[in-house]
Amino acid sequence: MKRGAYIFISLALTACMGPGISEEDLLQNINSTPMVYTVECMAQTCVVERSDLFSSLLGQRTAIIPVQANIKAGIDLSKVNNVKIAEGKAYITLPPPTIEIESTKVLNDQIVTSVGSLRANFSADELTEIASKGRNAIEEKLNEYDLVDPAQDQAEVIIANIVRKMGLEPVFERRSVYENQELIRFVSTNQ
Repeated sequence: MKRGAYIFISLALTACMGPGISEEDLLQNINSTPMVYTVECMAQTCVVERSDLFSSLLGQRTAIIPVQANIKAGIDLSKVNNVKIAEGKAYITLPPPTIEIESTKVLNDQIVTSVGSLRANFSADELTEIASKGRNAIEEKLNEYDLVDPAQDQAEVIIANIVRKMGLEPVFERRSVYENQELIRFVSTNQ
């Protein structure tokens, strides 16, 4: 009977001490999760180019070029570096999002041009140059695509599962709110 009491007391003391997980162990488990883009959307914008006032004396030249791009966003869990463990809880701060703009393409069948009778039509090179402004136009509207909150939600779900498997309760620190210029900085450049 005494031996059983000792085992019970030993188990009770071990349970009170917590799971014995270090912050480094927790970070290693979170950081080993591969990058997953959890939010995806299709963005479209129209680039409008008009001739300047001086050139328009010979007739107006206007091109409207629709540009479409696939945008993906996610939280790179290998960049989580701010965790703290206290009293059975893991306090986690998410890193900034990673945003990728891919598959930018001109919708050639939807290009509209209007050229005055005394003016030359747009060349293929001119249309390509005008269309290249489409990516910048899409970047200027990143905050309108609601990418960050859903990406943060999904990252929290993934991290919470990892933390709970390690015997801790996840607590997420206040999320950052980003202005559009900050989001542009998070756009991945490996295209």
